[in-house]
Amino acid sequence: MAVCEIWDVRGRLDHPIDYAENPEKTANPKYTEDDLQAMVDVMEYATNKDKTEQRFFVTGVNCDPTTARDEMMITKAGWSDTSEIVCYHGFQSFKHGEVTPEQAHEVGVKLAERMWGDRFQVIVATHLNTDCLHNHFVVNSVSFADGMHYHDNKANLRLLRQRSDELCREYALSVIEHPSGKKKPYALYQAEKQGRPTRDNVARQAVDEAISKSFTLKDFDRQLAKMGYRINFDPNRKYWTIIGKGWQRPKRLYKLGEEYTNDRIMERISENSYAVKFQSFSEPQVKVYRVKGSLKNARKIGGLRGLYLHYCYKLGILPKGRKQNYARLHYLLKDDLMKMEAITQETRLLCRNHIDTAEQLCSYKGSLETEMSALLQKRKELYSKSRRTSGEEKEAVKAELSDISGRLKIIRKEVRLCEGISARSDTLKEKLQTIRADEHEQQRKELMKNEHRRRSGRTNRPNELGGL
Repeated sequence: MAVCEIWDVRGRLDHPIDYAENPEKTANPKYTEDDLQAMVDVMEYATNKDKTEQRFFVTGVNCDPTTARDEMMITKAGWSDTSEIVCYHGFQSFKHGEVTPEQAHEVGVKLAERMWGDRFQVIVATHLNTDCLHNHFVVNSVSFADGMHYHDNKANLRLLRQRSDELCREYALSVIEHPSGKKKPYALYQAEKQGRPTRDNVARQAVDEAISKSFTLKDFDRQLAKMGYRINFDPNRKYWTIIGKGWQRPKRLYKLGEEYTNDRIMERISENSYAVKFQSFSEPQVKVYRVKGSLKNARKIGGLRGLYLHYCYKLGILPKGRKQNYARLHYLLKDDLMKMEAITQETRLLCRNHIDTAEQLCSYKGSLETEMSALLQKRKELYSKSRRTSGEEKEAVKAELSDISGRLKIIRKEVRLCEGISARSDTLKEKLQTIRADEHEQQRKELMKNEHRRRSGRTNRPNELGGL
């Protein structure tokens, strides 16, 4: 079973290296430094020696792997190409344990030859650093034969997968005979793979909890309503659906997994027993904490730091190690479960730099942008110097370029975080106000309910049976 995908590369990535060993061959005024860099970056990633065992599993189709970058740029220059797309990056991934590295690379080279071999220059690299062996393809966007562009469209993607399947059958490898429809978004796939909360697994958590506390479908519906979900058991519909507050459309329950079909949910509910199980009371455990000093002079953190820290607490990010029942989160918080990583990084930036106001944030961002401009100018000068030098001096310049690139990567990331804080902070404030109002309303209702129970259950009411 091999899974294939391909996408275009344009702009720049965040891992720059010295892109021009031979500037006479790559010089083309119609391409910017960033465009050329993007091709180099994706080649460096695809042929990473740490992933390919000293580049043993790297092959060039219609080009030499060691000079592929220059050869591709010569092709572009020869056909006067001005497109934003500098190359295409694809992959072919195999089922775990099904192929050897040699076999995977052989299949990858044959696929590249059948797919692009008559018109395009291609680098094929087999990565061995994951459980599933996979090939990477770097394809020049311009054909050396006729100067025409490769088109990353549905027809060509189908052809790529078809030829991959043909090769898998030739090598007696498994093939997905009836692939499902739409693929899962990459961000959602990664979140579920890493165990981070998503809308689907939070909904599963809510359904599981509701089933564990239910004996009838009415109980099930009531328990889910407490967690902010509604269920549609419409007998005229084949599938039950679930919808949470803030969702734009319902989701069929069976799509959450085999345990969430109509019949399976009914079976799981019927397995619950009406019998009440009593457990002996255990001695309460009292934890004693001794704190040195006084809290009188402790200063409450406010501003942006306080806003983000409070929101992290509500989301369950803080305190560390806290077990959070995501199914019972407020629906506005559930919307941000997929953004937990970004919110965490923004919080760390605010706390690390003691930023409490929008003015401080703007000032910090401005200092980063000033430093970035200076570093870019310095890097440009070093690139020019690198082309004129050789030997140890060139290596020293490369080392300095690497340091500058590393610092630029950090600066760009922090600038993006500052922009994210500016865009997100007002929304977080509004959400917390709404959540606070809803919690107060819920507390008021609980107090009224408890008061009603207390009044209806008091023992000093007049004896309605006349003293009997």
